[in-house]
Amino acid sequence: MDILHIVGQQRLEGTVSISGSKQSAIPCLAAALLTDQTVVLEGVPEIGDVATMIEILETLGAVVTRQGDMVTIDPSRVESMPLTGAETRKLRGSIYLMSVLAARFKQGVVGLPGGYAIGPRPIDLHIKALERLGVSVRNEQGVHYMRVDRLVGNRIYLDLPSFGATISALLVAVFAEGTTVIENAAYDPEVIDVSTMLTNMGASVKGAGTDEIRIKGVSQLSGCRHTLIPDRMEAGTFLTMGAALGRVTVDNVIPLHLESVIQKLERYGALIEATDDSVTATFQEAKPVDIRVFHYGGFPSDLQPVISAALLQAKGASIVVDKLYPQRFRHVQELRRLNARITHEDASIIIRGGETLLGTEIEAPDPRGGAALVLAGLLASGETTLHHAEVLDQSYERFDQKLKELGALVWRETI
Repeated sequence: MDILHIVGQQRLEGTVSISGSKQSAIPCLAAALLTDQTVVLEGVPEIGDVATMIEILETLGAVVTRQGDMVTIDPSRVESMPLTGAETRKLRGSIYLMSVLAARFKQGVVGLPGGYAIGPRPIDLHIKALERLGVSVRNEQGVHYMRVDRLVGNRIYLDLPSFGATISALLVAVFAEGTTVIENAAYDPEVIDVSTMLTNMGASVKGAGTDEIRIKGVSQLSGCRHTLIPDRMEAGTFLTMGAALGRVTVDNVIPLHLESVIQKLERYGALIEATDDSVTATFQEAKPVDIRVFHYGGFPSDLQPVISAALLQAKGASIVVDKLYPQRFRHVQELRRLNARITHEDASIIIRGGETLLGTEIEAPDPRGGAALVLAGLLASGETTLHHAEVLDQSYERFDQKLKELGALVWRETI
């Protein structure tokens, strides 16, 4: 277990270079197995979830090498091995291997994907999408057995604009005969990123970034070189810290991807300045803000815990609603240990800010909740010790070091 020590009431100031997107890296690594030729991904963050995905690829027979942020995948010896081990249970993104194995090998065995307990994340949308394309899926005690006689394009309507289900459908549709239309598709930037990679490999994908994606199936894909987009969740985390604690610039970002976050931080009272590839957030005042989480275009669920921590210093009441992932409030009980006044009911919390936060011992429930607790510790007086700080490494690259470069007085110990 790692413990992160945080000395509170320190001003943050400086520039953070944002890593490549975790949400793109996981499906792009999976997509690399759709060919037998070498794939090179650049901008791949060195985080725990990516390491787990690479382990799974290696289990299937891929040869994976890393040089800095460049990952090279040789999938020529990949076989459809059963994936029922601990790795798939640790990573939600392992679900994409269902699509990849079905598309390339016409069969596969994949255990129920894992991830953090942030609320119901059923995979029924994924399975329904695969079945519409000709994949037979049988579930036996949490293990999914897939068989394909023939992949045929079809119309797929998603009941929700699910990012994961959209990606799962894409990864199979590229090999389905004829044309596939995904309706009510997610239009997150990472969907565009994965679609761009698939197009570079020879797929025909049109409409990514809208709610209707059309895929014309091909018989094979080739290798490619692809650079991931920046991680908007990491960028939003550090922007929120700047808005609450000083002046922070996030570099290597696409400001358009951060628009919903920027607007809330401006209402919070921060000064926001943007260039073509950077955004700066400067603390001016802290005002209450209501947050309602929604799919892309709305405020992201991943950043709900972080902005909740920032709202602790805004005098008055703020309401935060997250019906997408209603259990993503496990950080709340830890914030209360710091003297935060928060009422939690169902999928919402009411934050009564302006109370003096007092450093104490707290525990990180997951990466985003952990980042929120770090921010709260920086706002608090005295020293805060964050237990299980290693969970931060699942989603954030060099999180402690980047904080130190901004002037935070933090250090980690392993016990």
